[in-house]
Amino acid sequence: MRWISIVTPALVGSVVVYLLLTGRAALAGVIAMVGIALQAIPLAVYNDHAVRAACRIAELEAQLAVAYLDPVTGLAVRRVAERHLLDAAGTDVTVALIDVDGMHDINEAHTHTGGDLYLAAVAERLVDTVDAGDLVARLGGDEFVVVTGRDPQALARSLAAAVASPVTIDTLTRPMRVSIGICRTPGGDPHTALGRADRAMYTAKRRGSGIEHYDPARDGEPLSHGVRPTVRHRDRHIRDCDAAKRTPGRPA
Repeated sequence: MRWISIVTPALVGSVVVYLLLTGRAALAGVIAMVGIALQAIPLAVYNDHAVRAACRIAELEAQLAVAYLDPVTGLAVRRVAERHLLDAAGTDVTVALIDVDGMHDINEAHTHTGGDLYLAAVAERLVDTVDAGDLVARLGGDEFVVVTGRDPQALARSLAAAVASPVTIDTLTRPMRVSIGICRTPGGDPHTALGRADRAMYTAKRRGSGIEHYDPARDGEPLSHGVRPTVRHRDRHIRDCDAAKRTPGRPA
């Protein structure tokens, strides 16, 4: 098709010039009109293809935008957080990993619809604590992350204030219970940044302290990328709770 659009005007032009030189102007005019029509056809086809391509690009961009947003909270998803941390190479960032405590009880008491409302309320509180250019994302399940350039202590105070007041679901008031791990780390390595904050968060969950700052001597370093622990922190926490329930004389 592309070659037809190139060759056709050259041939038509040659024929028209020849006919004009031989005195057959009327025939030259007819052939010129035919040549214009032949040119209009591929142009119309190209325009149709261009319109279809533009529509498809817009559709894919819309789908991509939706894929990067969590439908429950409206926050960015994990891949966006990882990209944000990767792009922060060369600067130090403060990362806070927030895990909702007692989410299973919320879902049982209010169904998953109520649980979604609870998660959306947590997300709204987190968004209210950040500045322009900061990122709040839902990593999945009941885990969130805040990435900011702010001082870790200042961020900890803001987060503690944000989750201090309860949330109302189905006319019932429930405390906003979360465990938060915070670390100050160089950007450019999402695995290490999230891993350190995650370890501090599990220390907070284990101690019941609410917020803990990452301490490498206490929390250790995250495992290498792609290596999974034999027993995850979450599994160990559940196992310890189950053991406590089975132990005679100890409260369930």
